[in-house]
Amino acid sequence: MNSALNNKKLQILFLIFAALLIFLGRQLDNGIQNFDDAYYAQKAKEMLESGSLWLITYSGVPAFDNAPLPFWLTALAYSVFGVSTYSAIFSSALLGTGIILITYRMSLLLYKDNWVAFASAFVLLFPGLFVDSSRRSMVDIPLAFFVVLAFYAFFKARDIKPWYLVFGLATACAILTKSVLGLFPLTIVGAFLIFSRQWRELINPWFLSGCMIALLLGFSWHFINWQHYGQEFIDAHFGYLIVGRNFGEAKPFYFLGYAKDFYRNYWPWLPITLIGLAQFGKRGFKEKDKVALFLFLWPVLTFLVMSTGKNQVIRYLFMMFPALAIVNAKTISEWLGPDKKNQALAIMVGAIATTILFVNVTSFRAKVSLDQQSKEIREIAPIINLNTSKNQRIGNYRLSPYNPRLTMLFYANRVIELGVTGDPEKLIKALSSNPEKLWLTSLGEFSKLTAQYPDKIYLIHANKKHAFFTAIENRGNVRYDFSALPPSFIINQKKSGALAASVSDKLISTGRGDINAVPTPECQGAIQQLGSFITTWKADPARTSPSIWVILPPVYYYPHTKFPADLFDNVVTACGIDKEFGWEEKSHNLQCSDQLHSFKRSVDTLMAVSAVIPYEYPPSHSIWARMEKGCSDNGLCEFQLESTRHVVMENYSKIDAACNLN
Repeated sequence: MNSALNNKKLQILFLIFAALLIFLGRQLDNGIQNFDDAYYAQKAKEMLESGSLWLITYSGVPAFDNAPLPFWLTALAYSVFGVSTYSAIFSSALLGTGIILITYRMSLLLYKDNWVAFASAFVLLFPGLFVDSSRRSMVDIPLAFFVVLAFYAFFKARDIKPWYLVFGLATACAILTKSVLGLFPLTIVGAFLIFSRQWRELINPWFLSGCMIALLLGFSWHFINWQHYGQEFIDAHFGYLIVGRNFGEAKPFYFLGYAKDFYRNYWPWLPITLIGLAQFGKRGFKEKDKVALFLFLWPVLTFLVMSTGKNQVIRYLFMMFPALAIVNAKTISEWLGPDKKNQALAIMVGAIATTILFVNVTSFRAKVSLDQQSKEIREIAPIINLNTSKNQRIGNYRLSPYNPRLTMLFYANRVIELGVTGDPEKLIKALSSNPEKLWLTSLGEFSKLTAQYPDKIYLIHANKKHAFFTAIENRGNVRYDFSALPPSFIINQKKSGALAASVSDKLISTGRGDINAVPTPECQGAIQQLGSFITTWKADPARTSPSIWVILPPVYYYPHTKFPADLFDNVVTACGIDKEFGWEEKSHNLQCSDQLHSFKRSVDTLMAVSAVIPYEYPPSHSIWARMEKGCSDNGLCEFQLESTRHVVMENYSKIDAACNLN
């Protein structure tokens, strides 16, 4: 039995299948967590829909805070399995399994000991922090994977120099995963070569080539976005995200945050880790043990550098967990005799097997990834999607600005307004002025509203946590009936399908779908009238004070000439953009219609993001006084996002060619 457990091939197979079963088990019904998980999953979904691999958006707005590689992997999973919670976590589960495997292989490479290698993988799996994140759609596991792969390639390069190219490529992927945090492989390897006095290795052509690959490929996303968005990207990504968010005002002793997290969460390994690091440091510096020196520098330098930032969450340090696992395994190995090692090996196998059964066979719930997430949002999301159009925003009555806003966008493809309406009288006025608007609130708040205003509010649907409602005058427009007859939206879909077929046949028979056809004179006139504004709008100064920024995504808004909604509405009506098949009578050209619809979507996004600002800054804020002066002096009366302006102008510039107006 013990000889079988010590077999390298059996250990590797067991660890791979065990990790996959633990990371992917019971994922079909858990749902996705609000905030980071839903935020990242939505970015990948929009990437899949847009086909843009380099220009990332969130809710249609350019987002500069995250590098793209994790979203590439998630979008790939979406394309294979469909958009779902399972697909959102799939790449994390695979890369988590990869970290287990590489940690095992690295331990074996360094110490030639199957027991140490298996124990390293075991320490990585327990007490569960690593497992939990491998079951979620986060970016920390992908970063840890590419970091440990880079270090494994570095050690392989001691004997086979071309492995330095793999080191460079893995480091590039780390940078493309979490921006400057992906530089840790270069930093730690550089420090190791200096401390170990390996001066020739620093100028080795293979090593330098790997470093060039890391920097050129790694910062390709930064360069592309800087070229596309200019200073706005630099300000948001480096100015706000990296400098402002991490090194701005912080509480005293914030640098102890990681130490506190380890004290709370890293048991039973914490005492062994401290003892092991002390021993490895001594061997590395005094006894000139290069392996011990590297395994000491890897976690210690990472911990010290990351502790200088004020945002300290233990998952940010997953990239050093493989080193801690190897240190723990090697330290314990030196304390145990052969018989004790065999017993410990059997216990480790049993613990992993028990965990597999716990995850896949039992129904026990445990935070976070083994508990139900966003259950009520998942229940109500289809009903909200059914009763709203694609660009329609949901009113927010006394909900958190971001919860459940992020999960609602992922599951319902609908945006809950960032601005919160908290006064019931203001809500009633809003219902009176815009009765067609739909709202979401908590069930408790809805009960208070119905008690106070019983004849003003119509409930569309409610569950244990949320209530979806509208004005009583709007009840006739609510499409929701699952009781007896087929839902109206199914009937409407059938009618739309028949209409689409009819229009298609008509185009074929009449030739009105000819790509050389031009829009009606009314449509052409509306386009040209709006074009006169866009010509002057382009001349607006790109950087005018005051500027303001809004978090999620952290991007800057600048004052500009207000976009004319009336001229835009004229184009929508005259060209039939507001009717599903209206283009057939107005633009006579499917290619023209597609471009006009793209233009409309970009304008809708421009107006939507501009509408966010009044909710972010109260009327008393000094920004509005300066804005009013700029409006009266220069006509710059509306805060707009530079990147959305760019997309609007770009889409408009393509209309002439698509609609044959040249």
